[in-house]
Amino acid sequence: MARPLNKMKEGGGSYTRRPEIEACIDEALTQSPETVLRRAAIRNIRDPEYMPMECLLHLMREARLRQDKHTEGKLYLPFMARCEARLKKAIPDGGRADAAGIREEIMQDFNLLFARIGTNNDATVIDYYEVNFNHAFQTLRFKRLRKDDSRRKVIVDIGGELDEDGKPLDDESVLAKLSQAVHKPTQQDTYVYLTQIGKFLTTLSPEDRETVRLVLIERYTIQSDDPDEVTAAKLLGVGRRAINKRLAKVARLLKKFQEES
Repeated sequence: MARPLNKMKEGGGSYTRRPEIEACIDEALTQSPETVLRRAAIRNIRDPEYMPMECLLHLMREARLRQDKHTEGKLYLPFMARCEARLKKAIPDGGRADAAGIREEIMQDFNLLFARIGTNNDATVIDYYEVNFNHAFQTLRFKRLRKDDSRRKVIVDIGGELDEDGKPLDDESVLAKLSQAVHKPTQQDTYVYLTQIGKFLTTLSPEDRETVRLVLIERYTIQSDDPDEVTAAKLLGVGRRAINKRLAKVARLLKKFQEES
Protein backbone atom coordinates (compact mmCIF):
# COMPACT_ATOMS: atom_id res chain seq x y z
CA MET A 1 0.00 0.00 0.00
CA ALA A 2 1.29 3.45 -0.92
CA ARG A 3 2.53 5.72 1.84
CA PRO A 4 -0.11 8.45 2.48
CA LEU A 5 0.71 12.01 1.50
CA ASN A 6 1.24 14.53 4.30
CA LYS A 7 0.85 17.87 2.55
CA MET A 8 -2.26 19.70 3.73
CA LYS A 9 -4.67 21.69 1.57
CA GLU A 10 -5.35 25.32 2.40
CA GLY A 11 -8.95 24.52 3.31
CA GLY A 12 -7.95 21.54 5.44
CA GLY A 13 -7.46 17.88 4.71
CA SER A 14 -4.46 16.19 3.14
CA TYR A 15 -3.74 15.70 -0.54
CA THR A 16 -4.79 12.33 -1.94
CA ARG A 17 -3.80 10.50 -5.10
CA ARG A 18 -6.32 9.53 -7.75
CA PRO A 19 -7.66 5.96 -7.35
CA GLU A 20 -5.97 4.80 -10.56
CA ILE A 21 -2.61 6.07 -9.27
CA GLU A 22 -3.08 4.28 -5.96
CA ALA A 23 -3.91 1.10 -7.88
CA CYS A 24 -0.85 1.51 -10.11
CA ILE A 25 1.43 1.94 -7.10
CA ASP A 26 -0.07 -1.06 -5.32
CA GLU A 27 0.48 -3.17 -8.43
CA ALA A 28 4.05 -1.93 -8.96
CA LEU A 29 4.94 -2.74 -5.36
CA THR A 30 4.19 -6.41 -6.05
CA GLN A 31 6.19 -6.58 -9.29
CA SER A 32 9.82 -7.51 -9.78
CA PRO A 33 12.43 -4.75 -10.20
CA GLU A 34 12.94 -5.87 -13.81
CA THR A 35 9.23 -5.50 -14.60
CA VAL A 36 9.02 -2.10 -12.93
CA LEU A 37 12.06 -0.86 -14.82
CA ARG A 38 10.67 -2.13 -18.12
CA ARG A 39 7.36 -0.39 -17.47
CA ALA A 40 9.15 2.80 -16.44
CA ALA A 41 10.75 3.02 -19.88
CA ILE A 42 7.39 2.89 -21.70
CA ARG A 43 6.37 6.34 -22.96
CA ASN A 44 3.24 5.46 -24.90
CA ILE A 45 0.36 6.30 -22.55
CA ARG A 46 -1.91 3.98 -24.56
CA ASP A 47 0.27 1.00 -23.70
CA PRO A 48 -1.59 -1.06 -21.04
CA GLU A 49 1.67 -1.39 -19.09
CA TYR A 50 2.43 2.35 -19.15
CA MET A 51 3.37 3.63 -15.70
CA PRO A 52 2.08 7.14 -14.90
CA MET A 53 4.62 9.70 -13.73
CA GLU A 54 2.94 9.91 -10.34
CA CYS A 55 3.50 6.20 -9.79
CA LEU A 56 7.09 6.27 -11.03
CA LEU A 57 7.87 9.26 -8.82
CA HIS A 58 6.43 7.48 -5.78
CA LEU A 59 8.66 4.47 -6.39
CA MET A 60 11.71 6.74 -6.72
CA ARG A 61 10.75 8.57 -3.58
CA GLU A 62 10.32 5.39 -1.57
CA ALA A 63 13.68 4.09 -2.77
CA ARG A 64 15.30 7.33 -1.64
CA LEU A 65 13.63 7.19 1.77
CA ARG A 66 14.92 3.67 2.38
CA GLN A 67 18.33 4.73 1.01
CA ASP A 68 18.15 2.22 -1.83
CA LYS A 69 20.41 4.17 -4.18
CA HIS A 70 20.59 1.34 -6.71
CA THR A 71 16.81 1.27 -7.29
CA GLU A 72 16.53 5.04 -7.14
CA GLY A 73 19.25 5.42 -9.78
CA LYS A 74 17.69 2.81 -12.07
CA LEU A 75 14.30 4.55 -11.95
CA TYR A 76 15.80 8.03 -12.13
CA LEU A 77 17.08 7.57 -15.68
CA PRO A 78 13.73 6.80 -17.42
CA PHE A 79 11.94 9.31 -15.20
CA MET A 80 14.27 12.15 -16.16
CA ALA A 81 14.22 11.05 -19.81
CA ARG A 82 10.45 11.49 -19.78
CA CYS A 83 10.76 14.91 -18.16
CA GLU A 84 13.33 16.03 -20.70
CA ALA A 85 11.13 14.84 -23.57
CA ARG A 86 8.23 16.90 -22.20
CA LEU A 87 10.39 19.98 -21.88
CA LYS A 88 11.85 19.52 -25.37
CA LYS A 89 8.31 19.54 -26.74
CA ALA A 90 7.18 22.52 -24.64
CA ILE A 91 10.38 24.57 -25.10
CA PRO A 92 11.86 23.46 -28.44
CA ASP A 93 15.24 24.62 -29.68
CA GLY A 94 14.76 27.93 -31.48
CA GLY A 95 11.54 28.68 -29.61
CA ARG A 96 13.45 30.82 -27.12
CA ALA A 97 16.95 32.13 -26.77
CA ASP A 98 18.98 29.50 -24.92
CA ALA A 99 16.07 27.04 -24.90
CA ALA A 100 18.43 24.23 -23.88
CA GLY A 101 19.68 26.29 -20.93
CA ILE A 102 16.13 27.01 -19.78
CA ARG A 103 15.22 23.33 -19.98
CA GLU A 104 18.31 22.51 -17.94
CA GLU A 105 17.33 25.09 -15.31
CA ILE A 106 13.86 23.57 -14.99
CA MET A 107 15.34 20.12 -14.54
CA GLN A 108 17.70 21.53 -11.94
CA ASP A 109 14.76 23.16 -10.12
CA PHE A 110 12.99 19.80 -9.93
CA ASN A 111 16.14 18.00 -8.82
CA LEU A 112 16.53 20.46 -5.97
CA LEU A 113 13.01 19.61 -4.81
CA PHE A 114 13.64 15.89 -5.11
CA ALA A 115 16.94 16.20 -3.24
CA ARG A 116 15.02 17.41 -0.18
CA ILE A 117 13.33 14.04 0.25
CA GLY A 118 14.45 12.41 3.46
CA THR A 119 16.22 15.52 4.78
CA ASN A 120 15.25 18.04 7.43
CA ASN A 121 14.25 20.36 4.58
CA ASP A 122 11.67 17.93 3.20
CA ALA A 123 8.52 20.02 3.57
CA THR A 124 6.35 17.57 1.57
CA VAL A 125 6.89 19.92 -1.37
CA ILE A 126 6.96 16.95 -3.74
CA ASP A 127 3.57 15.60 -2.59
CA TYR A 128 1.51 17.42 -5.20
CA TYR A 129 3.63 15.86 -7.95
CA GLU A 130 2.19 12.49 -6.87
CA VAL A 131 -1.33 13.94 -7.11
CA ASN A 132 -1.08 15.64 -10.50
CA PHE A 133 2.40 15.49 -11.98
CA ASN A 134 1.46 17.18 -15.25
CA HIS A 135 0.07 20.25 -13.53
CA ALA A 136 2.86 20.44 -10.95
CA PHE A 137 5.60 20.15 -13.57
CA GLN A 138 3.83 22.62 -15.83
CA THR A 139 3.67 25.11 -12.94
CA LEU A 140 7.40 24.65 -12.35
CA ARG A 141 8.02 25.30 -16.05
CA PHE A 142 5.87 28.42 -16.13
CA LYS A 143 7.60 29.75 -13.02
CA ARG A 144 11.02 29.39 -14.68
CA LEU A 145 9.78 30.95 -17.93
CA ARG A 146 8.41 33.94 -16.02
CA LYS A 147 11.82 34.40 -14.40
CA ASP A 148 13.45 34.21 -17.81
CA ASP A 149 11.04 36.84 -19.14
CA SER A 150 11.81 39.06 -16.16
CA ARG A 151 15.55 38.75 -16.75
CA ARG A 152 15.06 39.88 -20.32
CA LYS A 153 13.18 42.97 -19.20
CA VAL A 154 15.63 43.95 -16.48
CA ILE A 155 17.68 46.96 -17.60
CA VAL A 156 20.78 48.56 -16.19
CA ASP A 157 23.34 50.99 -17.51
CA ILE A 158 26.50 51.09 -15.46
CA GLY A 159 29.28 51.67 -17.96
CA GLY A 160 29.63 55.44 -17.62
CA GLU A 161 28.56 55.83 -14.01
CA LEU A 162 30.78 57.37 -11.37
CA ASP A 163 30.95 56.98 -7.63
CA GLU A 164 30.76 59.82 -5.10
CA ASP A 165 34.41 60.70 -5.74
CA GLY A 166 33.88 60.92 -9.49
CA LYS A 167 35.63 57.60 -10.15
CA PRO A 168 34.25 54.70 -12.22
CA LEU A 169 32.40 52.08 -10.20
CA ASP A 170 34.64 49.23 -9.05
CA ASP A 171 33.85 45.62 -9.97
CA GLU A 172 32.07 44.89 -6.70
CA SER A 173 29.79 47.89 -7.15
CA VAL A 174 29.06 46.89 -10.73
CA LEU A 175 27.81 43.49 -9.60
CA ALA A 176 25.84 45.01 -6.73
CA LYS A 177 24.07 47.34 -9.14
CA LEU A 178 23.27 44.49 -11.50
CA SER A 179 21.79 42.44 -8.67
CA GLN A 180 19.84 45.44 -7.35
CA ALA A 181 18.40 46.16 -10.78
CA VAL A 182 17.25 42.55 -11.15
CA HIS A 183 15.33 42.62 -7.89
CA LYS A 184 14.10 46.23 -8.12
CA PRO A 185 13.89 46.91 -11.86
CA THR A 186 11.56 49.92 -11.46
CA GLN A 187 13.87 51.79 -9.09
CA GLN A 188 16.70 54.11 -10.12
CA ASP A 189 19.42 55.79 -8.12
CA THR A 190 22.35 58.03 -8.96
CA TYR A 191 24.34 55.21 -10.53
CA VAL A 192 21.70 52.93 -12.08
CA TYR A 193 19.64 53.73 -15.18
CA LEU A 194 17.49 51.38 -17.20
CA THR A 195 18.59 49.59 -20.38
CA GLN A 196 18.23 45.97 -21.42
CA ILE A 197 20.57 43.51 -19.69
CA GLY A 198 19.26 40.44 -21.47
CA LYS A 199 21.53 41.07 -24.44
CA PHE A 200 24.58 41.17 -22.19
CA LEU A 201 23.68 37.89 -20.49
CA THR A 202 23.53 36.12 -23.85
CA THR A 203 27.16 37.11 -24.51
CA LEU A 204 28.39 35.21 -21.45
CA SER A 205 29.56 31.62 -21.44
CA PRO A 206 27.04 29.12 -19.98
CA GLU A 207 29.22 28.79 -16.86
CA ASP A 208 29.41 32.54 -16.26
CA ARG A 209 25.72 33.04 -17.01
CA GLU A 210 24.76 30.31 -14.54
CA THR A 211 27.03 31.89 -11.92
CA VAL A 212 25.30 35.24 -12.41
CA ARG A 213 21.89 33.61 -12.16
CA LEU A 214 22.63 31.74 -8.95
CA VAL A 215 24.61 34.39 -7.08
CA LEU A 216 23.20 37.71 -8.31
CA ILE A 217 19.68 36.82 -9.40
CA GLU A 218 18.66 33.85 -7.25
CA ARG A 219 20.98 35.08 -4.47
CA TYR A 220 22.25 31.68 -3.35
CA THR A 221 24.95 31.77 -0.68
CA ILE A 222 28.27 31.17 -2.43
CA GLN A 223 29.56 28.70 0.16
CA SER A 224 28.43 27.58 3.60
CA ASP A 225 29.69 25.57 6.55
CA ASP A 226 26.22 23.99 6.79
CA PRO A 227 26.47 20.70 4.85
CA ASP A 228 22.70 20.67 4.20
CA GLU A 229 22.51 24.16 2.71
CA VAL A 230 22.17 24.32 -1.06
CA THR A 231 24.82 26.81 -2.18
CA ALA A 232 26.05 28.20 -5.47
CA ALA A 233 29.30 26.29 -4.99
CA LYS A 234 27.44 22.98 -4.72
CA LEU A 235 25.22 23.69 -7.72
CA LEU A 236 28.11 24.86 -9.87
CA GLY A 237 30.54 22.20 -8.71
CA VAL A 238 33.33 24.70 -8.06
CA GLY A 239 34.74 26.49 -5.02
CA ARG A 240 34.41 30.04 -3.74
CA ARG A 241 37.62 31.16 -5.43
CA ALA A 242 36.46 30.01 -8.87
CA ILE A 243 33.09 31.71 -8.39
CA ASN A 244 34.72 34.98 -7.34
CA LYS A 245 36.94 34.85 -10.42
CA ARG A 246 33.91 34.35 -12.63
CA LEU A 247 32.08 37.27 -11.03
CA ALA A 248 35.10 39.54 -11.39
CA LYS A 249 35.28 38.64 -15.08
CA VAL A 250 31.55 39.28 -15.53
CA ALA A 251 31.93 42.69 -13.92
CA ARG A 252 34.72 43.65 -16.32
CA LEU A 253 32.73 42.38 -19.30
CA LEU A 254 29.63 44.25 -18.20
CA LYS A 255 31.49 47.54 -17.90
CA LYS A 256 33.04 47.01 -21.33
CA PHE A 257 29.68 46.02 -22.81
CA GLN A 258 28.03 49.19 -21.55
CA GLU A 259 30.87 51.38 -22.75
CA GLU A 260 30.59 49.95 -26.26
CA SER A 261 26.80 49.91 -26.51
